[in-house]
Amino acid sequence: MENLKELVNIINRRKLSQIEVFDKSLISRKDTLFAKFYDGIAGGNIHSDEDALDHLYGTGKEAANYRKLKSRFKTRLLNTLYFIDINNSSEKDASKKAYFDCVNRLYLSNILLRYAENRNASIQLILETYGLAKKNNFFDILKEYSYKLLVYYGMTGDEKKYEEEYKAYLSYSKEYEFEQKAQIIYTRVLMAINNNKKSAADKINEVRGYKDEILNLIGDSKSLVIFFMSIRVLLFYYEMLGDNENIKEACDNFLDNYKKYSSSIFSENYLNTIHIYKLKSLFDMRDYDAALQLIKTIASTSKGVSYLAVKEFEIKIYLNTGEVTKALEVLEHIRVNAIYKNANAALKERWYIYNAYLEFVQNYKEDGKYKFSLSKFSNDTPITAQDKSGFNLAARILSILFFIGRNDLDNAMQHIDALKVYQTRYLKDSGASRSNLFIKLLLAMEKKSFNYKELKNLKEFTMLQENKNQVIHESEIIFYDQLWEILSDVMKKNDHRAIGMIR
Repeated sequence: MENLKELVNIINRRKLSQIEVFDKSLISRKDTLFAKFYDGIAGGNIHSDEDALDHLYGTGKEAANYRKLKSRFKTRLLNTLYFIDINNSSEKDASKKAYFDCVNRLYLSNILLRYAENRNASIQLILETYGLAKKNNFFDILKEYSYKLLVYYGMTGDEKKYEEEYKAYLSYSKEYEFEQKAQIIYTRVLMAINNNKKSAADKINEVRGYKDEILNLIGDSKSLVIFFMSIRVLLFYYEMLGDNENIKEACDNFLDNYKKYSSSIFSENYLNTIHIYKLKSLFDMRDYDAALQLIKTIASTSKGVSYLAVKEFEIKIYLNTGEVTKALEVLEHIRVNAIYKNANAALKERWYIYNAYLEFVQNYKEDGKYKFSLSKFSNDTPITAQDKSGFNLAARILSILFFIGRNDLDNAMQHIDALKVYQTRYLKDSGASRSNLFIKLLLAMEKKSFNYKELKNLKEFTMLQENKNQVIHESEIIFYDQLWEILSDVMKKNDHRAIGMIR
C-alpha cells in the first residue's frame, strides 16, 4: 500500500490533463474526422495525403485544415501506443508479452526517476519485473535494470547487494555488447550482398571475412541471438557459393545446439527460419523423402507466413514428382486455411501460380488439351507482373508451357522472344545461371522450329543436370531440367498427333 500511496501522491502533485487516445468509443463513432481518418486507413481506402484529403473533405482546398488534423491524429496514435493491451491482443508468444512489460516498466521507471524525482518508486518497478527479464534473457533491458539497481544500492550503502549486482551488470553488459557486435556484422553482410556495384567474387570474399569475424564471437557468449546470427551469416555465405550440403549442415548445427544457449524472445522465429532453410536445401538437392518428413515434423508448429512457406515446398515436391492427387490435396487445404485467407495479395498470388503449374502437370499426365485461361491468370496476378525479381519468370514460362501444350507455336514463339529482353534486363546476376540456361534452351527450341528430334543432348540441358545441387531460385517451381524433358515429350506427342491426322 505504501507504494500505491506514493504513486498517487506523485500523480496528484503533477495534476492530470486529458489524454487524447483512440479508444473503442472514438473508433466506433462515424461522425468525427478522427474516426473517418482512422477507418479510411484501416480499411485500405487511404494510401496517400491526396487520398486522405478526398476521403475527409472531398476537396483539396482544405489542405491547411488537413495538416492540422494529421498532426493531432499522429499525436493521438502515439499516445494510444502507451495503452496497448498486450494481454488482450492476438499475440500468443509469452516472451514477447514479457518484453513489452519489461520495456514499459523501464520507461515508467525513467519517468519516475527523471521527471518525478522519486527513486524509491522507480526502483520498485524495476524489482517487480527483474526476474521476468532474467528468465527471458533480455540483455538490453537487464543492463539498464542492473545499472539502476547498482546506483540505488550504492546510495543506500548496501555493499553486499551492490557487489552481487555489479557482477550481474558486467555479465549483462558483456552479452549485450556481443549481441550489438553480431548485429553490426550481420547488417554489413546484408549490405555486401545487396551491393550491385561489386562482382560476385568480391561479395563472396567480403562475406567470408565477416563470417570468420562473427564466428569468433560465439565462444565468448551464451546468447542465442549471436549463435543464430553466426549461423545466418554462414547460410548467406553458402547460398552465394551454391553449396546446399553445407547449408543443411549449418542448419543441423543450429538445431542440435540451440538449446545450449540462453533463450531469446526470437527463439521461435529463429527455429522457423532454420527449418525453412533446411527444407529448402533438401528440396534443392531433391531429397524429397527427407523433405516430406521434415514437413510432417514442423508443419503443425509453424505459424503464419512460415506455415505457408512449408506448404509451398510440399506442393512443389508433388509437382516435381508428378503426384497430382497429393498436390491437389495441398492446394485444397490451403484454400480453406485461415492463414492463407488472411495473407497479403502477393502471397496469395504465389498459390495462383502453383495452381496453374498443377493444371499444366495434370494435363501432361492425363494427356489433356491444356485448357487454361491465361488472360484470367494474368488478371489474377498483377503484383507478380510487376515484381521482376520474384515469380515473374515462373508466370512467363507458364504461358509458354500451355501454348506448346496446345501446339500453338506462333504464340509460344512470341513469348519466347519476349524472354530475350527480360533476360537482358533482369537476369544479369550470377545467381540466375539456371534461369539463363533454361531460357537458352527455349530460344534453341524456337530456332529449331520446335523439332524435338533436334533438341536432344544440348549442352545447356547437360549443364542443368550437372548443377542439380546448386541453390534454386524460388521461381524455378519445377526443376528446369525436368521441365525441359516434359516439354520435349509434349512436342513429341504433338508431332505424332499431327502425323496421325495427316494420315
